[in-house]
Amino acid sequence: MSTFVLVHGSFHGAWCWRDLLPRLQAAGHRAVAPDLPGSGDDAAGRDRAHLAGYADAIAAVVRSEADRAGAPVVLVGHSMGGIVASAVAEREAARLAGLVYVNGLLLPRGQTLQSFLAAAAHLQVEDLVLKHMEVSADGTRATFPVEAAAPVFYHRCAPADAAWAASRLTAQATAVYAEPPPLTDDGFGRVRRFYVEGRDDRAVSPAYQRLMVQRTPCEHVYSLDADHSPFLSAPQALADVLCDVAARLGAGPAAA
Repeated sequence: MSTFVLVHGSFHGAWCWRDLLPRLQAAGHRAVAPDLPGSGDDAAGRDRAHLAGYADAIAAVVRSEADRAGAPVVLVGHSMGGIVASAVAEREAARLAGLVYVNGLLLPRGQTLQSFLAAAAHLQVEDLVLKHMEVSADGTRATFPVEAAAPVFYHRCAPADAAWAASRLTAQATAVYAEPPPLTDDGFGRVRRFYVEGRDDRAVSPAYQRLMVQRTPCEHVYSLDADHSPFLSAPQALADVLCDVAARLGAGPAAA
C-alpha cells in the first residue's frame, strides 16, 4: 500500500478529487486530499493563502501521513498545486517517495509562474485562464467565471460533472503566482519526479507542460488523452497512472 497526498489547483478544493479517491482506495492505497488554506471549505485560512502558508499546511499533512504509514508518501500536485508540491518537497524530501505533477506547474528553479509565462511567450499560447479569470481591483484575488469553467477546465467531462465542479469554484489568492518555490539539489532535487500530461488541456497548455519537463526533467512522463481535469474526465486512467507510479517506487502493484 502507498499513501497519496493530493494537492488541488487554483480555484478548486479537496472536492475535485471525489472520483479519484475511491479508485485509489479500491486498488489498496490510502489517499488524503486536504484543502489549501483559503480554498474549498477552508475559508478561515485566507490569511495563509500564499506559497509559504500552502507549503506549511501540506507539509504538516505529509509529516502526519508518513509517520502514520511508517514510510514516505507520494505527493501529487494538480495545476497550481504543482508549485506547492515542489515547495513541500524542498522541506520534506526524506518523507516523500515521489512527486507526481498532474497537468502541474513544474516551475524551473528560481522562476515564478509569472516569469515562466514571460519566458514561454515564444510558444504563442493563448492562455485561456489568464483570458477569462477576473482579478480584484487590488490585485490580490481572482475568480473564474462559471460560464468559462466548462470549456476551459472540464470540456472532456460529463456535462453534469462539469456543472457540479464549476459551481464549486472559489476565489484564488494571487500571491502564489508571483512566488518562486525555493528549490535546491539537497531538498527538491532528491525526490523522484513523474509527470502526467493532458494532451487536450486547455488551461495549462501541453506546450507549457512539455517545456517545463524539458527544463526540469522527470523520471517518467505519462500522457493522457484528457482535459485539464482528469480526476473527473478520466479518473480510472489517472488512478491507473498513480498505481503505476507506486509500483515504480516499489510501493504497490502495477496497474492492470
